[in-house]
Amino acid sequence: MENNSQLPFFFILGRPRTGTTLLRSLMDAHPNVQIPWECQFMINLYPKYGTLEHWNMETLEHFYSELLEQWQFKSWHIDHDKLRADLLACAGPTTYASVCRVVYLNHISFYPKEEIRMIGDKNPGYSIYYDRLKKIFPDAKFIYILRDYRDNFHSVKNVDFELPIVSVVVYKWKYFYKRALEAARKYPESFYLLRYEDLVSEPEPQLRGVCEFLGLPYVPEVFDFYKMKSKAEETYPAVILKKHHKSLFNPVNTSRIGLWKQSMSQRQVRIADMVAGKYADKAGYERDYRGFGILTGFQALPGVCYARFLYFMTGIIDRMPYRFRQKVLSKGPLLLARMAAKFKRTKRS
Repeated sequence: MENNSQLPFFFILGRPRTGTTLLRSLMDAHPNVQIPWECQFMINLYPKYGTLEHWNMETLEHFYSELLEQWQFKSWHIDHDKLRADLLACAGPTTYASVCRVVYLNHISFYPKEEIRMIGDKNPGYSIYYDRLKKIFPDAKFIYILRDYRDNFHSVKNVDFELPIVSVVVYKWKYFYKRALEAARKYPESFYLLRYEDLVSEPEPQLRGVCEFLGLPYVPEVFDFYKMKSKAEETYPAVILKKHHKSLFNPVNTSRIGLWKQSMSQRQVRIADMVAGKYADKAGYERDYRGFGILTGFQALPGVCYARFLYFMTGIIDRMPYRFRQKVLSKGPLLLARMAAKFKRTKRS
């Protein structure tokens, strides 16, 4: 497409540790897709810049400065001088969507690119912002990845950005899935549901379906994405790759399916099945338990209340003044990571 200001957008959404990064890697290897590393700047900066229709040089300078402060933006492989120059070239009548496109198109992928036909964004945190994303990009498409809630818990235990409490993790899984189902009903032509288990078990037909949904040609060579391991190690911080994405240096495989069966206790499985409830059935995952006593309910209650409180506070923070909201968003991830690490140390001792 000659006019980059009109490039369509798609979003890869879902809970963390459900295969969103795997699909992002596959799409990054596609020659017609530009999809940078995860960063939530688009939603974070929207309250201040989202409704602007005319951008002067001073506003663009402020936008650029605040962009650099966004959590995880430092992980992007990008020429900052070129980015700044391209942003300043946007001075005049333009939209927030067009300015965001400039940022995405400045990302430097280590996969060979041809004509860029679509811009992608992989952000689990965007999974509760369907309406806002549609407001920014009316033609946006959504791909939601679903994974067995018990395997999701098994995987989350190995990272440092969530509390490894089964009722907390599974309630978040259910909350995200409920929001996805609501979005699918509201935007049926723009929504695609993909199960992680299907993607790794039948990668070729599943990816063909994704490409058809996006209007992109199917390119089987994307499954060689893992062969760029050395480039990834040169580009991204070692601590991020080691902690969160080390499995992406392997071909697509089914080795991560069903790990919960060895790692979760029966008590944890019972709590998980209760919290997931009918949404486990809707998603096609068979529960081991369907009858639950009062004890299981009491065991699950603190985590469920905590997770509900988080989403309640998210709604409040979204309505707060911009500067306060930015302070919370800049410090929140670190505080949650420290809380999760402290919880793990306490459990070990």
